[in-house]
Amino acid sequence: MKHWLAWLLVLTTGDAVAQQIVPPDEIVIHVNSDVRNTEFVEPLVCELQKVVRAPVRAKKIELALTDDLRETRTQFSPRKIVGKFAAMTAGESEMARPFRYLILDHDLKVPDLNYVFAETYSRPFSVISVVRLAPTVEPHLAKRAAETITLPRVYKLMLKSVAIMAGLRSEGCVMMFPRSLPDLDAKPSDYCPEDRAALVGAKVIKETPSGSCSAVVASR
Repeated sequence: MKHWLAWLLVLTTGDAVAQQIVPPDEIVIHVNSDVRNTEFVEPLVCELQKVVRAPVRAKKIELALTDDLRETRTQFSPRKIVGKFAAMTAGESEMARPFRYLILDHDLKVPDLNYVFAETYSRPFSVISVVRLAPTVEPHLAKRAAETITLPRVYKLMLKSVAIMAGLRSEGCVMMFPRSLPDLDAKPSDYCPEDRAALVGAKVIKETPSGSCSAVVASR
């Protein structure tokens, strides 16, 4: 497990332009079978396709959250989960540098915090929990809630994570660390100008976001 902790990224301020930023070949979002409402997934893929240059796709995964992956009685450790996730997805992409995401519907915790929405690693992988991001609503309101509430929250986490995996170190705008749900909702959903320029120059994101999406492959 120590080698996974060594890959954990520590955000530091600095000149984004001087950093070594390497774009992904593709972005793959693995939606675990425990996610109750997946209505946000297809529009999430669409919104990301508007901004990033790499192709984006989503697929289902069956990753069992066993007791050895727990951090507490009710919470799981993303640092333990990511090893199992990496093993399950090894060799599945034909691309040399895919960015892989695992979306779960269980609470996550790391040692120094009560909970985390997500954690990103430089290998590159990221584990995201929607349990605190998805409101509890009546079934007939689930689709609207997913698109208007859950989607913007996950989108912000994904934008930040893509930049971290690429090598950007920044703490401004969408790169800010949210310590609560109000923090996440309040922070911008875009990069600061200097960060944006660095990501555009490194071909991580488009200079001008697209107005529409290409064909979405979601939840397959």
